[in-house]
Amino acid sequence: MSKSTEMEPRATPSVLGLVSDVLKNRLEAFLNDSRKRKNTVMLSSNGLANRIIIERWGIRPSQRKQYSTLFSDVRRHCRKYFRHLAAGRRFCWKSSSGSYTMGVFKFDEVRGNLILRFVMPQKGEEWIVPTTQEP
Repeated sequence: MSKSTEMEPRATPSVLGLVSDVLKNRLEAFLNDSRKRKNTVMLSSNGLANRIIIERWGIRPSQRKQYSTLFSDVRRHCRKYFRHLAAGRRFCWKSSSGSYTMGVFKFDEVRGNLILRFVMPQKGEEWIVPTTQEP
């Protein structure tokens, strides 16, 4: 076993539980940025995993080979969470700055990297996210 593998951080359940919090923070930052007036945000599961790893351990994506197990575990969990969001087609949360509702749509999946499109409804318009129907 190499030295880097012995010292590699582990993706514990508490760390994996941060996925939804980091996603909410990313979306809130985008929505509250007055310079950006778009209603659509695209985020990738790998990008979210990279953000979690940088915030938690300070490990950059360029160090992916050295910490392959950590990146693999966190990315796998982010993909699973993104698939769950895409199946629900709606993402709602409350925070100190307000309550938010966004539609969630699968945009693309490339080599295991799931890309979702988060859509903010227009103010003053009736907006309903369609639910999937069981056959």
